[in-house]
Amino acid sequence: MRLEYIAPTSVDEALERLQAAGGRAALAAGGTDLIPALRAEARQVDLVIDLGRLAGEGARYSTIRLEQGTLCLGAGVTHTQVIESALVQQHLPALAAACAEIGGPPVRNRGTLGGNLANASPAADSAPPLLAYDAGLLLVSPAGERRVALQDFFLGPRRTLLKPDELILEIGVPLPPAATAASFIKLGRRSAMAIAVVSAAARLSLDESGRVSQARLALGSVAPIPLRAFAAEQALQGQELQPALLQAAAELARQAVQPISDVRASAEYRSRMVEVLSRRALHTAWEALQRRDPA
Repeated sequence: MRLEYIAPTSVDEALERLQAAGGRAALAAGGTDLIPALRAEARQVDLVIDLGRLAGEGARYSTIRLEQGTLCLGAGVTHTQVIESALVQQHLPALAAACAEIGGPPVRNRGTLGGNLANASPAADSAPPLLAYDAGLLLVSPAGERRVALQDFFLGPRRTLLKPDELILEIGVPLPPAATAASFIKLGRRSAMAIAVVSAAARLSLDESGRVSQARLALGSVAPIPLRAFAAEQALQGQELQPALLQAAAELARQAVQPISDVRASAEYRSRMVEVLSRRALHTAWEALQRRDPA
């Protein structure tokens, strides 16, 4: 395969070349998924557009900032940047925990948040916590900008809403309410550098009476796309947290998934682990809320 390579310094230049390529271009963020795919000839493209040198307005692509109650994470922010960000650690600790589970240090230093999402793997580690935090995406193309909810972004394995001339510029996450706790749990075949067999992210927010005002439970590696367990969330809404309630929600989460059998685990095992990890993730978030306010 003969490839042309460019490294534009502006978003406009990147979009112009992307549009001109007519669907025969690949965007390189960290390249940790793209390069192996090109080597295996799983991707057939004529042009690789490296987004790592965007400057000026494109600096939004690689920075983390707080803006009007929204934590804005550039799509080019690396997993290491997410882990080390004081803003992320304060407001989105489950995302920092998930990024810490991705690969080893070289992959985390190079791989990007936007790339992890655009790759659209059902096992993407960053997807469940971002779903639990109600993340949205800012997509840009020569025609302009549009915003989409992350829960609507994934269409199937390696398939997203992205048009051939679009790229992810930014991930926006509304700041959670004050009385909020979240957690992320990943089950793999080994303790490090493993693709998830099952992953779960939970977020619980309480109102002034101590009842659940917002409940989120998102799952990875158990369906064609990362997904939210809406029935489980609804069961928690407006309730006082109790172990039996968390167990009931975990059972509902198990009913929401469509796991497959592969080299990492059987469908039956994954289904059972959805219930186990969902209960643990919810309980971990509940315990964090109790530590914050023992009353």
